[in-house]
Amino acid sequence: MDEHAHRVYSRGSASWPQNALMDDRALRIGVLLAAHVIFLSAAALRIIRGQRRHLLRSRAAWWLQYYPPLVWLPFVVAYVVPLTIELAYGLQLAGVVLAVGSALFAAWAMWSLGRSYGIRMDLFEGHRLVTEGPYRVVRHPMYLGILSFHIGATFAMQSLLLLAATALYVVPFTAVRIVAEERVLLQGFGEAYGAFVRRVPTLVPFAR
Repeated sequence: MDEHAHRVYSRGSASWPQNALMDDRALRIGVLLAAHVIFLSAAALRIIRGQRRHLLRSRAAWWLQYYPPLVWLPFVVAYVVPLTIELAYGLQLAGVVLAVGSALFAAWAMWSLGRSYGIRMDLFEGHRLVTEGPYRVVRHPMYLGILSFHIGATFAMQSLLLLAATALYVVPFTAVRIVAEERVLLQGFGEAYGAFVRRVPTLVPFAR
């Protein structure tokens, strides 16, 4: 190798770790921005809904009532505390695509609920049973979006911590929330929700 080629190769080799670090930061920022699509949607819908009279209050434990903010704790911790595994860059990109798509899907589900959206599992005056939009595909599209977002974020951030937290915390927490929420919906909407249950799968599209 001549001297000029050696210098070019050396510069390229030296810049590779820096470029890889910049790529990782860009992917992490992309995932964080995707998460904010959900956070900002929740805040906006809370303002739009305003204060309304309760029709039915859930008796579930407080930690189950506040699932929407609590389910994000592992993502926040994993974002701040890097505990990574080495993955191919293509898998990281696929993770970002999944995270962004999932965030948009969850936000679509939230906006489809409109003024019926709430953090707690209570029913309010004017609450309606939504069965159109993403609710034609699954009964709980917002939770599907949250779960698949965490899977995508795990790949995008190469996070071993988020992988473990998703399997041991996010998935079971979401399952328990769904069971509790369906009790409230069956109590509030009766046979209309029962028919919805028989017609549309819970969380996995086309699972019938």
